[in-house]
Order: sequence, then C-alpha cells, then structure tokens
Amino acid sequence: MSALHVQNEIGKLKKALLHCPGSETRNYPDGQFNQVFTLRPSSSSFDLEKALKEHHAYSAMLEREGVEILYLENLLTEALDATEQARRSFIDSYISECGARGIELESAIREYLERIEGSRALAQAAVNGIRYSQVFNTDKEVFSLTKLTADAYSPDDLLVSPLNTMWFTRDPASVIGEGVTLNHMYWPERNREVIAYKTIFTYHPDFRETPQFFKHESTYHIEGGDLHNLNSENIAVGISQRTEPAAIDTLANNLLWDENSTIESVWAIQVPYDDLCIHLDTYFTRVDYETFLVARELLDQARVYRITRGRSEGTTHACHVAGGLKEALRLALGSSSLQFILCGGSNPGAAEVERTNNATSTLCLEPGKVCVYEENAETNKALEQAGIDLIPISIFELTNGFGGPNCLCLPLVRTS
Repeated sequence: MSALHVQNEIGKLKKALLHCPGSETRNYPDGQFNQVFTLRPSSSSFDLEKALKEHHAYSAMLEREGVEILYLENLLTEALDATEQARRSFIDSYISECGARGIELESAIREYLERIEGSRALAQAAVNGIRYSQVFNTDKEVFSLTKLTADAYSPDDLLVSPLNTMWFTRDPASVIGEGVTLNHMYWPERNREVIAYKTIFTYHPDFRETPQFFKHESTYHIEGGDLHNLNSENIAVGISQRTEPAAIDTLANNLLWDENSTIESVWAIQVPYDDLCIHLDTYFTRVDYETFLVARELLDQARVYRITRGRSEGTTHACHVAGGLKEALRLALGSSSLQFILCGGSNPGAAEVERTNNATSTLCLEPGKVCVYEENAETNKALEQAGIDLIPISIFELTNGFGGPNCLCLPLVRTS
C-alpha cells in the first residue's frame, strides 16, 4: 500500500505533515525583521510564544480528530540518515537554492554544512539560516585590504535567511492520489523549503518510491495552495499569482499520461488578482460531498478551462468551460445538486473583510466537519446554517492574514 493517499479534500483526514516554528524565527540581526519575515510587511516582530501556543492548539485539535501527525524535521532527519547520498544531495541542493553565488561563498557554506555532525543538526542548521560569521572569516590575512578599508562582511549579517514560512506546509509539495508534486515556488527563498520535501520523497524509507508528478526543477511556478483534489479522476488547479498556465500544462501532461496517476481531467480556474488572497484555496474550498465554500467573485466571474488527453500520446487538449465554476464542478463531480456557501454569508459587507482574512481557507477533517478561522463570524454562521460542523481555531500570529487552517497542514492520507 502506498504511504500517500489523497483523492479529494473532504475524506476523513488520517495522516498529515506539519512543521512547528522554532529558533529560526529569532535568527536575525537588529533592524532586519522584514528581511526574514517577508510576508509580514506591516509587522516589526514575531511572538514565538503566542505562535507556539497556536500551533500546539492546532496540532492538539488534529490529534483529537484522530489524525496522525508527522513532523517535517523528523522525516527529513530520517531521510538524511537513510543514505550518504541523501546528505550529499541535500547539501548540493541547499547551496544551489540559497542565493549565495561565487566559489568563495559557496565553498564556505559547503564546508560549514559538511562539518555538521548528525542529520538533525544539519536539518536544523538549514532551517535556521546562516550568518557570515559562521562560514566566512574576514579576519584572515588574505583579506587585509578589505579589513583596512572597513569593507568586510558584517559578521552578524545573514548570508542565508532562515526559513520563516516553513510551517505553511501546504505549498511546497502536494499529494495527488498516491503521488506527489515537488513544487517550484514563486519566491526564490521558499524553494529551500522544497529541498526538504524532495529529500524525503526521494530517500526516506517510507516515501522513496512515491511517484513524482511535478519536478521542483521545472522552469514554471506552481504552489500547493492552488491544487485541489476533487476526486480520483479530477483535480482543480488555480491560475494565480503563484501558479502559471505553463506549470499547469506541465502538471496536466504528467498526470494525464503517467501510469501511476488516475487523473482524467485537470480543471484550471482563473483566480482573481489580490495581494492578500494569492491561491485558489483563498477563494474556494470543499466542505462536504456536494458543498463548497466560495468567494462571490470566483463563483460569478472565474474563467475555467478543462485539460484532457490529446490525440497522440504525451499531448493535451485545453478548452474553455462555458458556465464557469458551477458547470465545471457539475461535470467533474457528476452532480447537479451542488451547494455553494458564500464567503460572508448573507452579509455582503462582511464578505470582503472575511475573504481577506482567509475565511475560505478551511481544513476539512471529514465530510461536513471543518476547521475554520474563528474570527470570521459571518462566514462561520453561514456554514453552521448549512449544517456544517465547525471547529474554530485562532492562528493569527502563525498566519498574519496570509493563510487559514488548511495552509498549516499537508494531508498525506485521507479516506476515499
């Protein structure tokens, strides 16, 4: 049996991947907060204690619901322990993605990482980031002019920033059926997160035979918040700021022609442009067999395209779906009785506020039972009135307005 199994986003959640924030959130010099917390432009600090309380409450909720939690750093450590090749590949990929260029810096980083004893320490060092003083000694006599002219690197400055979006485990990889995508992230610094997933799904004893439907090395960008499993034969993918049509073409070709995939149609949905709501799951999630939570603008205005196999092997055919999102979901699910709950419910004034507060980014724990962001009162009321069982949770310090409960969790196994 495969270690992964996700054919839809509503089956009872049995196993999920999480990452808990830690010391990496405090590894930055004074005055450089926004350099390492790029998703918090209006903030000047991160409250780790509060974030940990939120994360512990979130993980405890999942455990109460019978979800087995696997932690990213544990799986990465086990993968690095599995074979010496895993460690070499991880270090090579880290250097390639870390942003440092030139033989002096790259060699110094390699030497630093290769000196680290133990897989867990290596994994933690990669997450924590690297300061110049850890790898580059400008006091050496070879840098006498640099030192004399006061043009040396500041020892306390970051050469490689810490991974302070690592707990958004939904985005770097996605499970489709019994396979996985290793995504090419829009922001370069987030691509170092994908290295951990690549190492796990290539070398970990439990996951190394997992089919890979999208390669991280692809030219094109795709992120997990835009991927939504509908059933064993259909998947929805958002065309968004972070996922481009060429990436969807690449994914569709792989899914439609790979013998390990059961996908027959890929449904590409145009996501409205917004600085806060950046993925399909910030406009649309499924909460029950025939019930979806959706933002008005996506339901009314989104252009949708269907991609199927082309006439010759290895080709695809895309066509526009007249009727938009409703018609696409009707065709994909074979149902004419779908129900759509609007973000903000019957209160149009609340719709925009709650949409930008990620009211639609819910995590379905089983059909009709959903974890929601507790602050979105009008949307949550609409869900309850539709008969959906809610588990409200507060995660503002973790997400800071850039995600909801589903963003913190990568489902690995759901019942079909």
